[in-house]
Amino acid sequence: MLQKLEYPFDSDYILKKKKSLKKKLLESSCGFIEKNIAILDGSTTNDIKLVLELFLLNNGIKPKFYESEYNQFWQDAMLENKELEEFKPEIIFIHTTNRNITNYPTIGESNEGKVFL
Repeated sequence: MLQKLEYPFDSDYILKKKKSLKKKLLESSCGFIEKNIAILDGSTTNDIKLVLELFLLNNGIKPKFYESEYNQFWQDAMLENKELEEFKPEIIFIHTTNRNITNYPTIGESNEGKVFL
């Protein structure tokens, strides 16, 4: 385990050195548990994926990632997606932001019979 990835950690350092940290982690391990992780995103998640990979590697887990196309989280989750099905994710991380809300309710609006997507 790398001390730089133990709490408290320096996030700026981790982001700056993510490639070299990953290389050290891959060289130092004697066996990883492999996990398939799907990231369904509504915004850019590249840095999240890279940092998540570091912390998982540091704890003996080697992730294999599936990433949805930009802002396709809903389609990937709700519609048929052969690529995602064949990937067989063990963990699904849905990353959205307020930019993905298309219809905000108005003040005093009831949610009876309404679907907000």
